[in-house]
Amino acid sequence: MDLTSLPALWVDGYAFGTRVLRGGEEPWRSPDELGFFLRDLAQLLSLELVEVPVGPAIRSWAEGQDIALASLGASGMERLIADASFRVHLKRGLETAQGALGQRHLGLSLPGPGALAALCLEADEIDEDALDDLALSLADLLRALFRPGLSAFRFEECDPRALEFYDPLLNVARHYEAAAIVVLKGSAESAADAAAGFDLAFGGGAEGQMLPATFWEGADFAPSSDSRLFMELPADAVPETILAKLGQLRGSMA
Repeated sequence: MDLTSLPALWVDGYAFGTRVLRGGEEPWRSPDELGFFLRDLAQLLSLELVEVPVGPAIRSWAEGQDIALASLGASGMERLIADASFRVHLKRGLETAQGALGQRHLGLSLPGPGALAALCLEADEIDEDALDDLALSLADLLRALFRPGLSAFRFEECDPRALEFYDPLLNVARHYEAAAIVVLKGSAESAADAAAGFDLAFGGGAEGQMLPATFWEGADFAPSSDSRLFMELPADAVPETILAKLGQLRGSMA
């Protein structure tokens, strides 16, 4: 996969933008307006690539349907992901995003199988069967959502065991010639070697760097000149501080 279209500085600003641009109201509550929110976010943060996040859509949909995610179990989460009305909801959001964002690169961000399992199962209930089933469900969702113009799929993973079950997801990405990216968090950071099948991995000593949270508190950080950097903007940060520090990082990586 050619990674030249991917940004050197990968910014997840969804939670931050939700607070600053929408006063904390979840943009997925109205998929007809999602594209305008993402356009405003892209303009505010000067984003080269804009992500349509599936994780917040799952949580918002569950809330709207009065579904308790924590008690769903793996089979219940599979049914939610396969629900025809939910998929129409997601596709409408994607459609408005493409319409509003013009020529900007567009990607999908999703919870990986382990992160998805953590939403609907207790830690001691998560086993290989659940991870495998959820990976297959996510792969089916990707096939249903893909449209020309999507250049990347980014997964967030917190469970090192789940990295063994990404083959269906990676196969979908390869089929559509989309970059497959993983952000390793929590205990998954210890398994960076298992992320070799991805086009790019962030965290845990992988090729891509993760911006340390202390950066927002004033700590110095010098990104490697030949590495890509992933950052998640704090939802409660002061906008002027965010914009100044983004400018600082972009200047140091130029």
